[in-house]
Amino acid sequence: MSSILNNISALNASRQLGINGANLNQTIERLTTGKRINKASDDAAGLAIGNKLGADIKIAGQAQRNANDGVSYLQVADGALDEVTSLLTRASQLAQQAQTGTISNSNRANLDAEFQNIITTMVNIGTNTNFNGQAIFSSTGGSTSVSVQAGDYNNITVSLAAIASNTSTALGISTTNNLSTTGAAASVATLLSAALSSVSSMRATIGANEAQLNATSSILGIQVQNFTAANSQIMDANIADEVVNLTKFQILNQSGTSALAKSNQSAQQILALLQ
Repeated sequence: MSSILNNISALNASRQLGINGANLNQTIERLTTGKRINKASDDAAGLAIGNKLGADIKIAGQAQRNANDGVSYLQVADGALDEVTSLLTRASQLAQQAQTGTISNSNRANLDAEFQNIITTMVNIGTNTNFNGQAIFSSTGGSTSVSVQAGDYNNITVSLAAIASNTSTALGISTTNNLSTTGAAASVATLLSAALSSVSSMRATIGANEAQLNATSSILGIQVQNFTAANSQIMDANIADEVVNLTKFQILNQSGTSALAKSNQSAQQILALLQ
């Protein structure tokens, strides 16, 4: 039925043109941002899941950095103990040399001077080895403990025994010990053997903790990768699809505009019936 009061075809063309325009704007927005979901109305459920995954990505990433910081902390400690091992080895060599009867007491005094310097150096290492402003080894005896927070995994606690127990004693060896006599040198040799054993035990503990932290860091890295992939599937736009949609909606928008113009012209044709 032809009518001059209601142009149904024009109304339909206008409605479809509005839909196509909205879809075109949404496609342009997705291509501009690279995201499929830019507001809650795009996909309310997907937005909720994507936001949770986004938080999981950041939390797991920080946990991985925590684990890596723990590894760095242990590497600093191990490096310090490696140097202490070298110092103890040299001290043991001096103690062995001081026990022989083929050297004079003046020679032992020279050996003892180096030995005393080794003790001072070890005390200095035990007192001043730091990581991020935090002392790694206790300077008053006992041990230091650091808890590494690694996301949903149990906290990893790293405990390190002290090197220095005061300003003149390191690993049970004091500046009161000396190499001035063969007897004193023999006593020092026993202390040095125990100290070397203690340092080896400390380094073994560090190695085990470092391996645990490395494994945790690796797991967290896998989680970050998988969370990111899942989040991308939900939140990111498929650019190939959106380019196809852009072409489609541009054509529909142009054809819709043309159709609306034709629909508006159809009412004018009714006038021809009155002539």
